[in-house]
This record gives sequence, C-alpha cells and structure tokens, in this order.
Amino acid sequence: MATEDARYRQSSQYRLWSFSPSHLQSLREQTNSLAATSIAERLRTSSPPVDPLPEFLTPADEAVLLNFFIVDLLRAAQFCELPSEIQATAAIFFRRFYVTNSLMTYPPRALTMTCIFFACKAEGLYYRLQKFADKFPGTTGEEVLAAEYVLCQGLRFAFDVRHPYRALEGAVMELRRLGDFDENRLARAHTRAREILKLSPLLTDVYFHYTPSQIMFGALSMADEGLLQRLLRDAFAGQSESAKNQVLDMIQSCRAMLEKETPERRSSYWDTNASKEAMKPLNKKLRKCRDPDRVDLVALQKARREQALQKPKAKPTAKEDGNIFGGSIGASNGKITDEQREAKRRRVVSGGGDMLGPPL
Repeated sequence: MATEDARYRQSSQYRLWSFSPSHLQSLREQTNSLAATSIAERLRTSSPPVDPLPEFLTPADEAVLLNFFIVDLLRAAQFCELPSEIQATAAIFFRRFYVTNSLMTYPPRALTMTCIFFACKAEGLYYRLQKFADKFPGTTGEEVLAAEYVLCQGLRFAFDVRHPYRALEGAVMELRRLGDFDENRLARAHTRAREILKLSPLLTDVYFHYTPSQIMFGALSMADEGLLQRLLRDAFAGQSESAKNQVLDMIQSCRAMLEKETPERRSSYWDTNASKEAMKPLNKKLRKCRDPDRVDLVALQKARREQALQKPKAKPTAKEDGNIFGGSIGASNGKITDEQREAKRRRVVSGGGDMLGPPL
C-alpha cells in the first residue's frame, strides 16, 4: 500500500508546482523580464507610439502587489461566504498563475473574480454565474468567464490543490488520543493554528516549497511548540535522533516563512484606506505599463472568436472515381474511356448475354 508521502509525490501539486526558493525566484525574474520586453515592443509599435517608455514593475514590485491583490481576493471570497478551503484554492490559483504570467500582462483585478469562481468549480461547489456576478456591482458574467481559459493555461490544467486543514484536524485528534494535554490547551492551539493557516500560507510561498503536513506542523509550532514536540516524539519513537532533527529543521524553516505574514497583520491589510494609500504608487506604476493588447479581456476574447470564425476553411476537393483509393485507373487520369466501357460490355455479353449471369 502506498504511503501518504508516495501518493503526494504523484500529485500535480508536487510534480508541477513545487520549486526550490532559488528556482521560483528565477522563474519570476524571467517572467518579469519577458513581460517588460514584450510590452515595450507593443508600446513602440502602437498608434501613436509611446515615447518615452514607462517605468516597468520590478520583480519586488510585483511581489508586493501580488499580496495586495490576494488580500482583495480573500475579502471578496469572504463576502461571498465561501468555505476556507475554497478561499485558499482561489488564492493559490492566483499565486500559481502569476508565477509564469506578469501582473503587467494580465489585469489582476479581472483574474481575482475568475479565480474565485473557478475555485468553486474545482472544489465541487455549484455557484450560479449570474448570482456570483451580482455580488459585485459593475461586474458581468462575461467578465468573470473572459479569463477562464487563460487561467487554465496558466495553471497548466492542474486544478488539484492540497491544503493543510485536514492534516491539522488529524494532528489534534492524535494529541487527544495521547491524552497528555488538557482540552483547553488543545482547543487554543487548534484555533490559533487554523487562524494561521487561513492567512499566512496564502501570502507566502510555502505551498511551493513544503508539503501540506509540513505547513500544518509549521503552524502548530507557532501555536504551541510543546504540542509539536510531543507529536514528533511519538512519531519517531525507536528511530534515530538525526532523523527527527532533520524533519524538525524542515518544519522550523517553514515556520520562519509563515511568521513573515502572521494573522495579526490581517487588520493592517484589511484597513482599506490605509492599504490603498500605501499601494497607490505601485498601482499607478502598473496602470502605465500594462499590456495594451490585454487590458480588456472581454474584447480580446471576442476578437479571438471572430478571428476563428473568419478563418477560411479548407474545402475538400472532389476526387475522380479512379483516385478514391489513391491510384488512377487507365491512362486518362482515372477516367474510364468509351473503349474500356465497350470492352467490358462485350465480355459480359459473351459470358451469357445477361448482365446478371445465365439462368438458374
């Protein structure tokens, strides 16, 4: 029977969306550079041409803006009263998409709505399109769906997201089974760890670097280090101390990343006026350096559909009788001549005078 670790290594999350920190940073820098080069070329050749070119976002600028838009996404998902798992899936879809796509290329405001709606589909929650669009004044169903195929391409058609929430429930059940701690302590740690998992992993890169169980242990370590040590002592009973320390080091590195975005920062992120004021320079910079061909995704989708309809279809050429099977009959490009037809008639007549053969 395959272990949980072996099953996770077969998932698309591990195979397609797990990177080392250096590799992930390299991908983002490459994405930013390609986007800036492509947009600069379009702006130069636009009518009228843009001169001088605007200042483009740096990878650091995009990282700050990315978290700003993810917080907006989470607020919108909470407004729709969606479960925590769907909120997290939408945020991870958004985060994955902008690994190989730049904020300058595809408008993040449009992608937030698309990610939320598509996360509902991916997690099996039916949400009527018009009802969803009506939640946000000024948003149409067409705008929500306009970026859906682009999103699927950016996600590499991998829609499975493994979250650490179920792992946390299992850890708390195991601690109750061990019976070493009172229920109040377990309840406090459980609540605190879940608060951490609802925000910190979504605003950091831990989903790209660690497994769901490692993320859960990192959050539990932040909530109550003693509970983590008790679980590890039980799990590594009879094994070498070095094996336990290796796992503990991994958990501590995950914890360090989670601590960069603690739940206490939620209030500062969600203080709308303050956060918008802080982001105003970067948003202004983004508006100036956006890809002119992808500002309106609805119009882009319509143009692509019209282009596909106007594309001339290849008309099948009628083949001669003799070319149906790829060859020609006779010497006149597959046509049966009158002489050949008369010769065939004479052979039939000489065989009995009846095309259907002699009488029975």
